[in-house]
Parts: sequence; C-alpha cells; structure tokens
Amino acid sequence: MTGAAFQAMYLLVAAVLAPPLLARARWPIRAPRLAIGLWLGMVVSALASFVFLGLELAGTAVHALIWQCCVRWVAHLSPDSLRVLTTVAGAAIAVGVPLRVSTVLLRNHLRWRRRQQNHVAAVDLLGHRVGLRDTSAVAIDHACPAAYCVAAHGGRIVLTTAALKMLSRAELAAVMEHERAHLRGRHHYIMCFTGSVAHAMAWVPLFAEAKGAVARLVEMAADDAAARQVRADVLARGLARLAAGRVENAPVAGAGALHASGGDVAERINRLLDSGTAYGSKSAYGAGACWMLGLVATPSAVCVATVSLWC
Repeated sequence: MTGAAFQAMYLLVAAVLAPPLLARARWPIRAPRLAIGLWLGMVVSALASFVFLGLELAGTAVHALIWQCCVRWVAHLSPDSLRVLTTVAGAAIAVGVPLRVSTVLLRNHLRWRRRQQNHVAAVDLLGHRVGLRDTSAVAIDHACPAAYCVAAHGGRIVLTTAALKMLSRAELAAVMEHERAHLRGRHHYIMCFTGSVAHAMAWVPLFAEAKGAVARLVEMAADDAAARQVRADVLARGLARLAAGRVENAPVAGAGALHASGGDVAERINRLLDSGTAYGSKSAYGAGACWMLGLVATPSAVCVATVSLWC
C-alpha cells in the first residue's frame, strides 16, 4: 500500500495543487510553447498515475499475475473482505480510467473530424478563392470580419468579405500567418485532446484547468510564430480590428475552428506590443525548465519507489 500512497500523493500534487499555481504563473505567456508541453505532460502523467494507482490498489492479484505468470494467483488473494474490495476498486480504476478517456477521445475526434470536413465542404462550395499567394485561403460573404482556419483536407484559411475590406494588406498577411501557425502546429488536435480529457474526467482540477489554459496558450504560440514573419505591431492592429468587428456583428465559424481573434484578445495585443514578452525570455524558459524537471523527476521517483516495493 505504500506504493499506492506514493501515487495518491503525486496525484494530489499534480492534479489538484499544481494547476492553480501554474495558471497564476506569469512565465507561460512569455514561453507559451514550453507551457503547452508542460500542461500536456502533466495531463498524460496524471492519467498514467491513475492507472498505476489502480494497479497498486489491486495489489496482491496484480502482483501474482505479473510475477507468478498467472500460476495459482487466486491462492494469493486474501479472504479479508477489505482487501478484496480494494483489489476490485484498483482493477476498476486501472481499467475504467483509460477506457473512459479513450472512448471519449475517440468519439470526440470522430465528431470533430466530421464537423471539420463538413465545414470545409461548405466553404469550398459557397466561398471563392482570394487573390493571395496562399492557395488554401477561401473568402465567404459575411458581414462580420473574421479569419479562422479549419484543419481538414489539407487545411483551409477562411476569410470573410468584411475582413478583406477592413484589413490592410499588411494586416491581412499577418493574420493569415497566425492561421498558418495554427495549422502547422496541429493546434486543433491539441485542443481536441485536452477538451476530451476534461470532458471525460471533469472532476479532476488539472484536466478542467488544462483545457482553458492550453486554449489560451495556443493563440499566443501562433502569435509568436506569426510575429517572427511579420511585424508584431501590424499583427496586433489586425487582431484589434477583427475583435472590434466581432463585437459589433454576429460571429462566424463552426465548432472546432480557431479564430485569429479568439481567446483574450486584449492580453494578446498587449503581449505583442510588449517586446519583452512576445518572444520569450531567459527567465521564462528557466522557470519552465524547473517545472519540466519536476514533472519528469517526480513521476520517475514514484515509479522507482513503487517497483521497488513490488519487488
């Protein structure tokens, strides 16, 4: 049971105590890609810990299955009702958690892919190619200025006619670079993963917190990628124009699309205009490295302790 206590302590720290601290930290906005990796690593490690906790609680039965090669494992089960109950609970956790998460993830991914494909088909049917170098850019008639990307059939960058009229050529190029960064970074798949885990186990603070945090950080990561190709102030101006247009008009885009003016636009614009935060800093990467070290070292120590106790 000592191994189970180690796993439970790690889950308490990683899934309950750490998420609020990471959400309040300031370094992630200066190194969003590193922060996204950290959030995803914490989610995956917490899921793995749930499985190990279930295996450890199953205790005697699992030990016999693994180390006795299925020989007389029933004889190792204690008749004590509490131990039997713990074994059943552990097996339920070890099997139920990955089964629940994988089922929800598969269902949400299939639903998301179908919506994306339908959206691309509708855009290709109703829209028209715009006179830009990017052949994936499609314009649709709509009064709300918007720019977003859809990740299906090679990806599409969708622009409304209102956005084409509102944005200057430089601002349009900056906004499109932001959308290309989303497609290159496979941000849609990251969002689908975190959203599915949060839906499957909404009662775990880490998973609920990771969904919103990652959604905010992928926008900043796309901003950084775009700002390496175009001027940051031009991108900020384009985002501000799109955000103002969305306030005045009904928004456009289907579920699962990533808007250029999505997330906390005011925070993103201030970040782009502040040269000290737009591209990261040594202190931000140092803080992120410390978090990463803790993420790697703690589960490793827990696994070593658990295996040593099993042996």
